[in-house]
Amino acid sequence: MDLPPQNMQFTGRQKELQQLSDIVADAGRDQCKIAVLHGLGGMGKTSIVLHYAWQNYTRYSAIIWIHAATVEMLRSSFIHVAEALIQHLAVNYGSAGPGYIQIASRLGIPGLINASGQLMYNAESNDQDKIINAVSKWLATNGNDNWLLIFDNMDDLEVVDQAKHFPRCSSGTIIITSRRRGIAQWGESLHIDGMDEKGALDLLMKRSKLDWNQLSTIGNLQHIICVNLLIH
Repeated sequence: MDLPPQNMQFTGRQKELQQLSDIVADAGRDQCKIAVLHGLGGMGKTSIVLHYAWQNYTRYSAIIWIHAATVEMLRSSFIHVAEALIQHLAVNYGSAGPGYIQIASRLGIPGLINASGQLMYNAESNDQDKIINAVSKWLATNGNDNWLLIFDNMDDLEVVDQAKHFPRCSSGTIIITSRRRGIAQWGESLHIDGMDEKGALDLLMKRSKLDWNQLSTIGNLQHIICVNLLIH
């Protein structure tokens, strides 16, 4: 599991978390589920998905977080995942030592892993695409059906290519966050709006370390909500 740090100030959003859980509930062997969280920027899409991932990390055999705002960020994320995957596979070689040549062959990237287990690629060639394909190939391995693949901030529909970046299999779970309404057709969509009044107050108090007794001395309720929305 390689996730962004857990947001310890996350609060509320139980309805959205339950809706997301319901969408992906039956994912796994012979069932691929794609959930698409879309809505305006700043509505908390990433925070909801991140909280879901941390809340359910024991449910999945692997969780992969891909930053999908730009082509460069996406490639960097996949390469980082590939580096972790190489070391994960190397553990299986036990006392015989890591078989990096075998691992490279298994992943379909011969010549791109050196004797120390480091990726060696030419940024000006199509080597990075081969590495991305290696990750997708591993996810599609027979029996590897309990993973979670997250594409965060997929606002430019030209960045992610389903044929290239989605595993070619009928299993696993994919979650996408995007500002683009048009992305909803990629899976089962969940529109994310701003927080309700109670959720906004809970978040403000958590961030400012207030409690409900102190809240009564602050004053204008609408002002408190506005401040919370600004810091959110």
